[in-house]
Amino acid sequence: MYSYCFFCNTVKCALVAAAIRQKFGYAAFSPKIVQRKWIKGACHEEVRDYLPGYVFVYSERPITEFREIRVMEGVLRCLGQRDDDYRLQGNDRKFAEMLYAHNGTIGIVKTYREGDRVKLCREMMGGFEGEIIKLDRRKGRALLQFSFDGNCLQVWVGYEMIDDGSLVIERSDSM
Repeated sequence: MYSYCFFCNTVKCALVAAAIRQKFGYAAFSPKIVQRKWIKGACHEEVRDYLPGYVFVYSERPITEFREIRVMEGVLRCLGQRDDDYRLQGNDRKFAEMLYAHNGTIGIVKTYREGDRVKLCREMMGGFEGEIIKLDRRKGRALLQFSFDGNCLQVWVGYEMIDDGSLVIERSDSM
């Protein structure tokens, strides 16, 4: 699988992804995230846009239609290096593959306790490297830090604590 990413005008992301799917037949989406919100003491989960402006594209063969995609209304630039034919590499590629494995949506992440630290389960993240830098146990959220497109990003995600494959007390009944 080849992974690519285009930076687009934020309000045009959905249109760009739909046009790429329709015209070229590639898998394309603007990523989403499931976030927990507490209303009157009850937990609600909302799906929101994540990384506004980014459209991820996946194909079984290398994409050769870059010129056609880059001139689409709303596309501002292509991530990746020209020497690599703009394919995502390293952590950017791993992040894109993790998104693809989860149909473009970062859901409730699985975590485990290691000593006094809480860490991300590698199986769910597919080799993508991220670090939990803060926990809000009361709200069931974790602040996840990772790098993408040369930037250090942080996002609050819902988490589910597992222990040797079985769920423990800090469990949410979601995804």
